[in-house]
Amino acid sequence: MLRIVRSAKIYFLFIIACCIATGTACAPRVVGLSPSEGVPATPVNISLEYLVGWPRVEIGGKMLDWPQLKLIAAKPERGDVPGEELVWIEDKVLQFKIPNLPPGEYVVTIHDDKGPPNDLIYSFLETTAYVIFPPVWPFVFRSNQTQFTLRVLPHN
Repeated sequence: MLRIVRSAKIYFLFIIACCIATGTACAPRVVGLSPSEGVPATPVNISLEYLVGWPRVEIGGKMLDWPQLKLIAAKPERGDVPGEELVWIEDKVLQFKIPNLPPGEYVVTIHDDKGPPNDLIYSFLETTAYVIFPPVWPFVFRSNQTQFTLRVLPHN
């Protein structure tokens, strides 16, 4: 009886570890930031891993979406490929300009949406297709955002 209880505990812990790994392993991750501070309108470059969808950037209560962002491949030889045509598994650089905000430190949240902005049907169909194919589960059942701190400096 003790052996069955111990096996059940190990199995339960294994299931929990798999769920945690699946939920966090492929979350978008910031691997580089340049610059980490600047005045409004300063261009910011964020190198990201595991950004597989359509990004939105939230900073200081303002939402920057696709028309205000530029997405390029991290590999220089793919720098001329439009953001919409990048392969979902390749590393990317997300570019945006610091919005007009008062000086201070801001938490920047990068949202990684599963489909184009305001296209719920595309998002639903894409997610459904991914659920059917288990090897991509770590990219589907994961956190869809990442955060970093950005300092906005006063105008000179």
